[in-house]
Amino acid sequence: MHSLGGSAVLCELYLSPNRMYTCDGNWYLQACRTCNATGQDCKLSGPGRGPGIDDADFVFYVSANETERCNKGMTVAYAAHCQQEAALDRPIAGHANLCPRKISTKPQELEILLSTVKHEILHALGFSVSLYAFYRDEDGQPLTPRGESGKPQLNEKLQTRQWSERVVRHVVRKDWLVRAGSMSRELMMVVTPRVVEEVRAHFGCADLEGAELEDQGGDGTSLTHWEKRVFENEAMTGTHTQNPVYSRITLALMEDTGWYRANYSMAQSLDWGRNYGCDFVMKSCKYWMDNRTASGQSIHPFCNKVKRDPLETECTIDRSSVALCNLVGHQEKVPLMYQASTTC
Repeated sequence: MHSLGGSAVLCELYLSPNRMYTCDGNWYLQACRTCNATGQDCKLSGPGRGPGIDDADFVFYVSANETERCNKGMTVAYAAHCQQEAALDRPIAGHANLCPRKISTKPQELEILLSTVKHEILHALGFSVSLYAFYRDEDGQPLTPRGESGKPQLNEKLQTRQWSERVVRHVVRKDWLVRAGSMSRELMMVVTPRVVEEVRAHFGCADLEGAELEDQGGDGTSLTHWEKRVFENEAMTGTHTQNPVYSRITLALMEDTGWYRANYSMAQSLDWGRNYGCDFVMKSCKYWMDNRTASGQSIHPFCNKVKRDPLETECTIDRSSVALCNLVGHQEKVPLMYQASTTC
């Protein structure tokens, strides 16, 4: 993919909905509970229930501690909700931690820092695997059935509440072309109404089932970001790319939670994949590149040059900027699913 800068993983940490944070030594929300590794056998600990905070729709606690999570991979920051209201399950409190050694305060990198903070706020507000099961329709009714406890069923493998296929659906692509030939690829896609409408309009593909979620990166990245191959510099993908944008697709997801109304006039333009059709968004990058090459067309927006030193830059197809192909070589064998050709 073409990129104007480096990448840094933007991860999310999933916390118990009952875990609270302090401000000036005071407890403001529900009493803190300590649970076992499976989220069960919870016991009250510390002070009791706090008085709450007047005239606040959402409380966001921010810290900058060098935690164990900061030392995993290239984690720059992580966030989660930590309290939901009783009536409609809307997050009313969240927490983000910025990893001090991974954050730059240089003036020229201020935009990256601001985008990182906005990214984490959106996770705490609703774009989170731990909140999908609580999304509601326009009438305020849950999109996921509730059990006897009044909550969705627990997915013990993911340690979160299991959402219904009205929110995120499992999709299989049977003819996914890779270097070794065709194979099946399993995808997870957000299929809520406004998201479906926006992604179909963006890519110009009426058959598209929804917006594909990231399938790599492990806990905190997989399932909690847009798929990088499909959305590239959309700000809610799992790695930072220069010129991040918050598109209509992300605003549509936030509105489809049932908790917000989006102001689409504030959406930023996402050029990656715009009007490239079903072949771009529903098939592999190898299929796209092979067909474009065979018909004498550019393989844009993909590329097939391994990044070298000194860097080899070139003009983007719209001649609006200078870019470089950020493919890198791997010493270890790349999984078959991600082998596009002999050169990338």
